[in-house]
Amino acid sequence: MSVYRGCDIPGDLFFDVDRDVWIRPAPDGTLTLGLTDPAQTRSGKVLHILFKKPGRHLDAGQSAATIETAKWAGPFPTPVSGTIAETNEATFRADILIANRDPYGAGWIVRLEPDEWAPEAQGLVTGEAAVQRYETRIDELGLNCFRCAD
Repeated sequence: MSVYRGCDIPGDLFFDVDRDVWIRPAPDGTLTLGLTDPAQTRSGKVLHILFKKPGRHLDAGQSAATIETAKWAGPFPTPVSGTIAETNEATFRADILIANRDPYGAGWIVRLEPDEWAPEAQGLVTGEAAVQRYETRIDELGLNCFRCAD
């Protein structure tokens, strides 16, 4: 994992940098999605999250959840098309700040069964390319990441 200006950028994930969404493919073919570290820093403490129901099909760009934070409210867009297999609603109900504390682990948002992962993955970045894109974006935003405390 690379750290730049306090922002974690795991090289093993896929990123939609413009939407600040990460994707982790699982061996069973599902995709886990969540907010990036820069996204949770920019948006502030999560106050509320409303998840779309499992079983719902989403096209790329559609919202899988609506997130309300201390500084922002809006959609959590999925960069790929697929069906919601699972949400992390129970975890957020128990600890609303989990995405602020652990954005790449327990703070995941949804799991999708993708329609076609390989073609849609072409528009995402991973590895060193992702690190370089995020370093540029972090510099442009003048961002220094931090984790929320209670």
